[in-house]
Amino acid sequence: MGKLPKTLRTALVLSLVSGCFASTSTVSAASGTTFTKTSYQTTDALNLRSSNSTSSKKLLTIPKTTKVTSSYRKGSWYKLSYKGKTGYVTGSYLKKIESGTSFSKTSYKTTDALSLRSAATTSSTRLLTIPKGAGVQSSFKSGNWYKVTYANKTGYVSGSYLKKVTTPAKTTVYTTTDRLNFRSSPSTSGKVLTTIPSGTAVNSLAVKSNWHTVQYQGKTGYVMGTYLKKGTSVPASTTGNVDYSGSKMYVLIPSGNSVALRASASTLSGQIARLGRGTPVVVTNSRHQTKGFVAVRTASGQSGYVDATYLTLFQPAPSNRPLLVLDPGHGGHDAGAVRYGVAERDIVLAVTKQVAERLSGKVDVTMSRYTNDYYPSLGERSALANSHATTAFVSVHINASTSTQAYGAETFYYKGASSINLARNVQQRLVSYAGMRDRSVHYANYAVIRGTKAPSILAELGFLSNSADRAKLTNASYQSRYAQAIADGILASL
Repeated sequence: MGKLPKTLRTALVLSLVSGCFASTSTVSAASGTTFTKTSYQTTDALNLRSSNSTSSKKLLTIPKTTKVTSSYRKGSWYKLSYKGKTGYVTGSYLKKIESGTSFSKTSYKTTDALSLRSAATTSSTRLLTIPKGAGVQSSFKSGNWYKVTYANKTGYVSGSYLKKVTTPAKTTVYTTTDRLNFRSSPSTSGKVLTTIPSGTAVNSLAVKSNWHTVQYQGKTGYVMGTYLKKGTSVPASTTGNVDYSGSKMYVLIPSGNSVALRASASTLSGQIARLGRGTPVVVTNSRHQTKGFVAVRTASGQSGYVDATYLTLFQPAPSNRPLLVLDPGHGGHDAGAVRYGVAERDIVLAVTKQVAERLSGKVDVTMSRYTNDYYPSLGERSALANSHATTAFVSVHINASTSTQAYGAETFYYKGASSINLARNVQQRLVSYAGMRDRSVHYANYAVIRGTKAPSILAELGFLSNSADRAKLTNASYQSRYAQAIADGILASL
């Protein structure tokens, strides 16, 4: 065969070269996959390379958690553009961003046999069929398609065949061990909605950083867990439920006046007799109270009812003399401060009774409660004092704190020079007689002293939350010292 002309040889070479390049381009296109533009997020710092190979040139590094889009891939390499550069990244570090709505994980039950599909569309691959009545959970949806996992397969189901399963909130019952602020938010700066009494059972829905979400009186709010004890019980009263029948009491009324002995427990009932100051009676009903009517029997055998306001355990003098109303704090369901099974309610009653015994030969005395199974409200305590020509009112309490380092005695007043003088006299002796740290005398807007017309104070003997104070408060010898300090402080103020 002869030689071809030079021009023909050149044309043939160009044709062959062109054919080779055309063939290569076609293979390249065929080896990749085009798909709908999809958004991804990088799960690590990711190299953008000039081609789909780790040996190709690195154009730049895409930071972790960067959002990118792609509509073409070769094998596991995705073609995309970033900061004006177009190249390839490995799909191992891409996470598909699904368009939809995330929400709290919720339980559902299928209302019919339901197809689990690979995507949120009826045209996508069906992975399996979920039986009717099966339970599933979801925390993401796209339109009306819910993403769920069933039998180790994750996909989408139509929300038209899902019914939400309502699970009752899991609650734990706690009892308050002290008066506790019920707040609008889990912070001491949250608005105080109300104050929950000590010894009250509440339902805790959740707890975070020692703040409990609780339900109380139909409302949901927050309280500090420091003053909550799991369970519904409070420390048992040291005296239990007291049968008060047979107790001897005396009529406490100004000299020359009298109270009615009535046929029934009502001011509308007929009067059997009039009882003067100091008249002794025997209680015939079992429950003690200082409000309402008490069933009694006189020395002459007459039985009837007397207003409890005008009865006292301590015999008054024939003629008028200073009258002290003593108020042992809390009582009944309200245990007050509680630490290590020791309740404020019990200690203050023991101390206050001793105060009354020390005063009874020198002044007239009555108390807001005589037993631990009875709780007069704060208003009832003040009302008792206001019903008499009261010389002074003393409320006895024990403190507690979240800090075990807080300790010592302190005394509070609301108003008036006489109240301040009484507070100082009692405080000075609590410090001296019982060796308590002096936390001084302070003004306080406490309801029980604010509502009482006579000079009034509230004495905090010490901190039940402090081990040294608690050792004294629970010791009979020190309880006697506290009682003597209060009695002497009162007498010094008259």
